[in-house]
Amino acid sequence: MYEKEELLQTDVDLIKKLAESLEKKDILTFNSLFRKLDEVGISSFKELWQFAASPSCNDEVAILLQLLLERVKSVNNKKIESFYSSSQVGCYIADKLCGRPQEELYGIYLDSKNKIIAEKLIFQGTVNRAVAHPRDIFRWAVIYNSTAFFVAHNHPSGDEQPSQHDLRFTKKLVEASKCMGIDFLDHFIVTDNTYLSFRETELL
Repeated sequence: MYEKEELLQTDVDLIKKLAESLEKKDILTFNSLFRKLDEVGISSFKELWQFAASPSCNDEVAILLQLLLERVKSVNNKKIESFYSSSQVGCYIADKLCGRPQEELYGIYLDSKNKIIAEKLIFQGTVNRAVAHPRDIFRWAVIYNSTAFFVAHNHPSGDEQPSQHDLRFTKKLVEASKCMGIDFLDHFIVTDNTYLSFRETELL
């Protein structure tokens, strides 16, 4: 057994190690792999991630699968260029942060025509807590010369409901945006399955 940080410096290393681990389970061909996937009811990457996180999956295989899926996810460079609706952004952010084990807080900055100027990772927290200050958000708003922004963070717990900390942080952003003259459009909380928009739920 090994920790995530050890070994596997390249994608090829990871695939070789996963193949070796599957071989120990008598999964030697694609056909045997497909049979195993059918047996455990996996037909998507999302279901594969959920299986890797479950007690049913061997620890070594679980780590390798999660690493592989994280790397596959990082290849997706799709970005939205314009902000049209809360649902568009909510779904995009939920997809972007799906499966992240820690809370990550992003600022997404727009120009006067609602064009996305930049996405910035503001903070990466512990398993269940991210701590950031409004100045971290507005620093990048000024750098990017944006006229508006929204923020988004994930809840690895799967519960999209805002905590008291989330509510207080959002209130501070509202107050600071008035002073800075930069529109604060929305705050999204996302999970692997859904999202919550503060504006849609009238919390903003």
